[in-house]
Amino acid sequence: MSNAELIDWEQLEMIFGEEDEEFDVEMGELFREFVEDGRERLVAIKATSFDANRDTIAKESHRLKGSSSNFGFQRVASSLGNIEDNIETISPEAYQASLTQAEGDFFASIKEVEAKYEALNN
Repeated sequence: MSNAELIDWEQLEMIFGEEDEEFDVEMGELFREFVEDGRERLVAIKATSFDANRDTIAKESHRLKGSSSNFGFQRVASSLGNIEDNIETISPEAYQASLTQAEGDFFASIKEVEAKYEALNN
């Protein structure tokens, strides 16, 4: 979908600290909350009827896009932005493709972040 990198590592360094700095435990907790909220929002978006509730899909996409961007999940934010920005004209197939891309990138991003920041696994 997007040519953007999966994760904006500079953004995450601002949040968690650079590799030679002590890991910010409080921000780690916020990251865990973001992951849980993101999972819930993806479930909610997927459960929402595309034909009947496009406004709800756009609002939920907007919310998850913003938090994803804050945590450096660039491609997730890009896919959700595509849904939000084009909700009135996007085809069901293009919507589904963007949602599938966002979901896949969300879970791939979590794995990469947890691999880099081992403190998140404690």
